[in-house]
Amino acid sequence: MTNMVDAVLLKHALARGMDPKSPSAPQTMYEAVDLLIKNLRGGKLINLDHRDPWLRDFAQKNLAIGITGAKSKSEGLPCYTFVDNGEGQHPDNFENTFLSLSAGNKKSIPFVQGKFNMGSSGVLRYCGRRWYKLIVSRRFDGEGGWGWTLMRRRPGDRDRMPVAEYFVMPGGEIPRFEAPTLYPFHTVERKRYDGVHLTTGTIIKLFDYQVGSRFLSFKGARDALNENLAETILPFRILDLRQKPEPKRGGDRALGVDARPFYGMEFLLLNSHREEDLEGEDDAAGTGKLFVGRFTEPNLGEVTISAVSLKRDLPGWLRPQNSNSRVFHAVNGQVQYKQSRGYISQTCGFPALKDRVVILVDASGLSFAAHNEVWKGDREHISNTQDGEHYLDLVTRTIRESDALRDLQVRIAYEELERAAQAESNALFQKLVDKDPTLAGLLSSRDPSIRVPSGGGGDGGGNGERASYSGEYSPTFLTLDDRSGRGLEVPLNRTRILNATTDVENGYLQRPDNPGRVVLDDALRERFSVREHLRDGRLSIHLTPSGDRVQIGDVVQGRIGLVDEGLPEPVFSSPTEIRIVAEAADDTPKKPSTTDGQPRPRAGGATEAGPTRGLPRCVLLTKDGRSVDGHAVERWPEGFSEHDGGEIVDLGDGEVIYKINYDNAYHLRYRLSQRGAVAREVVTEKYILGMRIMLLGYEHSLRSLRDQAGGGEGLGEFLDDFRRMAARGAASTVLAVAENLPKIVDASSIQEVDAE
Repeated sequence: MTNMVDAVLLKHALARGMDPKSPSAPQTMYEAVDLLIKNLRGGKLINLDHRDPWLRDFAQKNLAIGITGAKSKSEGLPCYTFVDNGEGQHPDNFENTFLSLSAGNKKSIPFVQGKFNMGSSGVLRYCGRRWYKLIVSRRFDGEGGWGWTLMRRRPGDRDRMPVAEYFVMPGGEIPRFEAPTLYPFHTVERKRYDGVHLTTGTIIKLFDYQVGSRFLSFKGARDALNENLAETILPFRILDLRQKPEPKRGGDRALGVDARPFYGMEFLLLNSHREEDLEGEDDAAGTGKLFVGRFTEPNLGEVTISAVSLKRDLPGWLRPQNSNSRVFHAVNGQVQYKQSRGYISQTCGFPALKDRVVILVDASGLSFAAHNEVWKGDREHISNTQDGEHYLDLVTRTIRESDALRDLQVRIAYEELERAAQAESNALFQKLVDKDPTLAGLLSSRDPSIRVPSGGGGDGGGNGERASYSGEYSPTFLTLDDRSGRGLEVPLNRTRILNATTDVENGYLQRPDNPGRVVLDDALRERFSVREHLRDGRLSIHLTPSGDRVQIGDVVQGRIGLVDEGLPEPVFSSPTEIRIVAEAADDTPKKPSTTDGQPRPRAGGATEAGPTRGLPRCVLLTKDGRSVDGHAVERWPEGFSEHDGGEIVDLGDGEVIYKINYDNAYHLRYRLSQRGAVAREVVTEKYILGMRIMLLGYEHSLRSLRDQAGGGEGLGEFLDDFRRMAARGAASTVLAVAENLPKIVDASSIQEVDAE
């Protein structure tokens, strides 16, 4: 798909007589889209409404993918056919393009993606055991006719190194033929599909393609694409030609073809792919896009990080049981590396966001050298090189520092706590703490609802919400704060921050249409890794000395500026002075606070101090979502059963919610064994209270373990599984203990044992 987009852009450039390698050619893919295809005000499909007819029409004529063959694992493997109305190749040029392994023929073209020669060779090992792949192509000007060849793995001893070979005529010539039009797709009834046809361009068919058993269905195939293309640059059409014809439905479905749009992950999350005649398409899962931050580093280049905030109800392909990926590193839209929910929760410190954001790391601005140092050849992992590790460290720091994500974490945590608190009563737990004050040590100091026997006092204020901020389209001023204006001392081994205030809107640095840029003097860019954050009128520039480019005693004069195409010139701050000093011995980071220096309100509603103790919120889970008097209730999560006890949801900042399975088999069995409504309610209250106590102890133990492990980053991937397992075990025993131990063990029974 990467090379298909390249081919279409190159065709349009060549058709205009443009030299793609010349300085006058577009310098980025987005410039190429605006100039050569359609003016999208920044080259981004996201700027179009999903109902724009151009999207569908262009995809059908230029970029289509057809799926044929097997629909299930028992049937075998499907075939994928990729069709582009692009540049195409002369048959005599096949060996230098489709069939080359190291030519790097697009390296000097700035507006294409496929510069690493992975297109032809990368897919072969997934094309069944025989590696069959068909290539058919005709140059856009029609010269040379249609060329074709069939690739395969050379038959022979499978213990030898595999060799890929391709078919040629006697004498080594690529076979060719003449035809005015090709129709690459046929229906299950072997009828020609007229919806896609080519007079020039390229067709590539992958036989028996191993996409993974989970992705064999049409929905599965699209889910796999969702995770691997953050954006497609140009619109695609995906055709499932394996369907049974339905004449009553008309259109493509009458032919047995299910045709769907595909515009990339970001478009899907924010705009949906819904069309009038399509069924089963979800509405947009995202609620908006946030600017997380940007960094530049002399040895790497520029990287921009954004996030799409998600609704509570995740689309199927993003649910934890289907995908653990939440952070997607992409180059020109193509995902190169993924990081998990645990990375957001534990490493970055935003546990409430692990299922409420998708983070997009746009690494398109890395230098060519950095691309080769950072990514492994499979384009699925990070290289353990110095540059690879430094890149990951800068990404993590930029995410951790983000005020936008921190504010979202507070808001979502507050919303979740409010949902859980709607019908909750802690009277029984208060009695328990009164009887055994040691339990108070397990409770948090926030959201006080439980009175500690030795204390008293009131509660704090705040509701977890920040006042809304509305900025200008373009900045009118940029003012350094007092400390930054007086100059900054930066130790060789530390990071220091230049802070400034401005009046520009939050999305200024990442909006698709006329994005703004931070302007820094070259002397700063060349000597420092620079991380940029803009939130609520506060611009923060994090400066970290870069390797051997600085030394103690260096003094750099610099200023910060903001600029966009709507401004005649940048808006600059006053100059300031950056001084390099000796390494700092200790620079332990402090917990973030609000910009005015006041403690940030806690998600549950109180500030840091509080003489009382907060009991974690409790929500009951029922199979069908039915209500239970006196409690907040949610429907079972997907994959839950009557054997599960519940789960613990970490909201960060010490706040958790206990979700207890009301329809647990052990609880219902004990409940039904009781005579009378009152006795049954007593059993239920024992079950809920007992589960809260046992999970409280487990969570306290888990936090201690994480503290001992220095943050517990290695545990991050498994914490939810551990919590769910603990709840399952607790549910199977808590009522046995609560109901039977008082009857079996009492003072008289112990005295009888002593007497014996």
